[in-house]
Amino acid sequence: MHMDNKKEELFKIIQKQLKNPPVIIWGSGATIPFGLPSMWALNELLKKEIEDFDENCDNLEEELGKPKYEDIMPEIKKVIWQAVADKDELVLQGIIENYNAEYKVVECLVNKFVDVHPRVLNIITTNYDRVIEHILAYSGVNYTDGFSGKNLSVFNENSFPEESSVNIVKVHGSLNWFMLDGEIRYLGKSDIYAPQIICPGKNKFQETYNSPYRELIQKSDSYINNAKSFLVVGFGFNDEHLTPRISKLIKKGVPIVVITKRITESCFKELDKAEKYVLLEETDTDKTKIHYKMNSSVVKQEEIIDGNYWSLEKFVEII
Repeated sequence: MHMDNKKEELFKIIQKQLKNPPVIIWGSGATIPFGLPSMWALNELLKKEIEDFDENCDNLEEELGKPKYEDIMPEIKKVIWQAVADKDELVLQGIIENYNAEYKVVECLVNKFVDVHPRVLNIITTNYDRVIEHILAYSGVNYTDGFSGKNLSVFNENSFPEESSVNIVKVHGSLNWFMLDGEIRYLGKSDIYAPQIICPGKNKFQETYNSPYRELIQKSDSYINNAKSFLVVGFGFNDEHLTPRISKLIKKGVPIVVITKRITESCFKELDKAEKYVLLEETDTDKTKIHYKMNSSVVKQEEIIDGNYWSLEKFVEII
């Protein structure tokens, strides 16, 4: 088959998989192109900043689960928070100074799906950064993260509408959530109060029992269970809560499309169980490798096409 025809056929498969607005799973890989630190970068930073941090560590989640870090977790949180906050601030400046195609691509992605009745899009993210929020606020798209967006507001689980909104569920917290007098409140920035982000590590499950994380996880479970399809951007399938829930649905035939620079082993392992999937990853310069399966009775296939369709910028052209 001619390459252009093959490309067209693959694009039609992707469009079909995402015909019903998907639940978007937005991972750390989605914001690396905006300058936000990767898990690897945070790992390297902690090696420098935290005493006794294992120099040979290559799995941050595993390392931070060790009991020796329990007492210094607030310090570790501050290091991670600062690293993400510094880059997040640069994204905000960039949007204000020059709202270009790099940012518009996120607005474009959201608008493509939110235009369909009931005009609601649910995004679940493990990220602390506010890249999506900055872009949607700048472009005038209505969204909520459970807070009213006003300084000192508190979380309200009833503020996720079922129509005419983008709902952003931040299961591991956000840069602008701080503990004030025993309550988590929304605050632009603070050098005084403790940032409320949940760090990687085995202890994160204890933290998720507290509000607002408990309600956010229930909300993410509900969105996943009711998903008609999934679009996964830069998420490595290493999260011990979200991964099994997504897996359960894709095994039953809910279609999933994954775009990422490099597919992780965990991703391949989970997608192997899926009935219908399309995975796009970078291969050679300006080329994309597509792994796909149409249904449970068809063998998985692979194609390499011209263009960086594994990146959000090119991917939105398909949908």
